[in-house]
Amino acid sequence: MAERDSIEIELRPRVPMPYVQALGGLAALAVCETMGEDARILWPASVIADGAVVARARLRAGYDCGVIVQLNVSFAEPRADADEIESAIRARADAWEQVIGAGRSSAGPFAQFAGDYFDRMAGMGEQVELLFPNGNVYCTAQLEGIDVWGRICVETADGRDTEYAPEQVTLRLL
Repeated sequence: MAERDSIEIELRPRVPMPYVQALGGLAALAVCETMGEDARILWPASVIADGAVVARARLRAGYDCGVIVQLNVSFAEPRADADEIESAIRARADAWEQVIGAGRSSAGPFAQFAGDYFDRMAGMGEQVELLFPNGNVYCTAQLEGIDVWGRICVETADGRDTEYAPEQVTLRLL
């Protein structure tokens, strides 16, 4: 078993550039599936187990003879088989790319795996805090899900249904 505190993966997906942002969520889903039933996704791309963040996926994309995505999955402690997790991420990414390449994902980058992602989301149906990028609390809302573009869907205290992108807010479980 290869235990490491991070995994660096380079992917060259042949997908439209707006779809690349979904790879962080896809990686978090693969990590959850590898770690077992107790692991949950903390939107957008962290994994929690036993109430603590145990993994976080970050990606950086650029061009060099096509789209290159450098995906870093860091672990709070080396507690999982890194080779197994890397294989799971690559398998999910390959299947995702094939669906997009076949033209069956025009609904959005999360469309192919949104159901699995939703089933693994922490805080679903619960009150959560939405945080600005600087860490300040924006509001408390009920987490209702994600859309096919990876935005969270929440209901605010005044009854409004609103979507937020990862660039706008992050979540904190209450």
